[in-house]
This record gives sequence, C-alpha cells and structure tokens, in this order.
Amino acid sequence: MAAVAPRQVSEQPRGSYSNTLSTLIALATALFFGTYLCILIMTYRFARNHPRGLNKASGVRLQHYAPAFYMFIVVSSLIEVSLASWLLIQYYYLSNSPNLQTRVAAELLLFCACWTSLTGGAYSILFVHPTWTELPVASVGAQLLWVFVTWLIWIVGAGLLNGALPALLVKGQCSNLVYCEQIRGLFAVAVLETLTLTAGMGILLWLAWGTTRSIRLPQRSGGLGPLAI
Repeated sequence: MAAVAPRQVSEQPRGSYSNTLSTLIALATALFFGTYLCILIMTYRFARNHPRGLNKASGVRLQHYAPAFYMFIVVSSLIEVSLASWLLIQYYYLSNSPNLQTRVAAELLLFCACWTSLTGGAYSILFVHPTWTELPVASVGAQLLWVFVTWLIWIVGAGLLNGALPALLVKGQCSNLVYCEQIRGLFAVAVLETLTLTAGMGILLWLAWGTTRSIRLPQRSGGLGPLAI
C-alpha cells in the first residue's frame, strides 16, 4: 500500500496541470476569436463608409462571398485548435497516447489549424477592406497558391491520423481507446476543412479561367474591329 500512494499523489498534479492548461487554451482561443471579430467588424464599418467600385460581376461576387468563406475556415480551424491542443495536453501529461503516429498527427493538425486561422483571418480582413484588395497578395493567383498549400497540409494531417487509427476512423470501433470521441471530432473537422478548401480551390480556378478568357476576348475583338467597320 505504501508503494501505491506516491503514484496516486503524482498523478493528481498531472491531472490538475492538464486541466489548467486546457482552460488557458480555451480562453486564449476565445480571446483570439473575439479580437478577430472586433477587427473584422471595424474593417467592415470602414468599408461601408469608403465603398470601392467593382467593374466585373465576378469581382462583386468575390467581394461578397470570400470573407464569409474565410470566416468559416477560421471558425472551424479554431475548433480544431481546441481539440488538438486538449488531446496533446492529455497525451503529454498523462502519457496515454495510443501510439506515436497519433501524437504526430495531432501535432500536425494543430499546426494546420493555427496556420489556417491566422492566414485565413488575415485574408478575410483583406477582402473586407476597400483598398487592401488591390494588393498582390489578394490576387487570384496568390489565393490559389495559399489554398493549395493549406489544402495539402490538411490532407497530410488527416491521412496520418487515419493511418494511425484505422479501426477507429474507418471501422468506427473504439476498442477501449481513450478520448475516442475527441479523436473522431479532430478527424471530422480536418475532413471538413479539406472539403471546404477543395471547393474554394475549384472556385478560384474558375475565376482564373474567367479572367484569362476576358483578357483574350478583347484582343480577338480588337483584331476583328476594322473588318466589321
């Protein structure tokens, strides 16, 4: 009995540390979202007072829907940050990770979520602002590159997690696995991010095709102009 007591005592501080860190991460995530939302609202009010004219119909649609797209990505990424951080804290302090690959996958997904929330939040504010949309970083090519890189990282992270726990994520069997529902939620958000980025990539490719087509059509019509007269 004397040998068991130190182990029980040592496990209690670990559990309290993990709970404290989980609470701090939840507060930091909420603080980040609140700050992002305030900046977005302020930028939107500034844009209403200083409207910018858009010539193309595709530009108008992009100006309206792109901020909502990026905001959805930011919200889902913050959910992933909370899930991945909580899991990694439990794995680190309680040493109950199913295997090393699961922890590596959670770390990669945490990086993906932090990267996506920061850059996606910047892009959403960039689109709302009336003059920042003219920057080269806001071009269709720059966005397409960002979406592709982010989509690739999410694919790798979700694939690692699926490979680490195929019985859980493919067959749906927990088999006495700790934090089963949290891991499922982590994988589900990663899949949701991947599908959303895939749709965004398709829209950007369509916009890029429309831009190149609009550039070529005036050149052809300009060459046929004298003949028509």
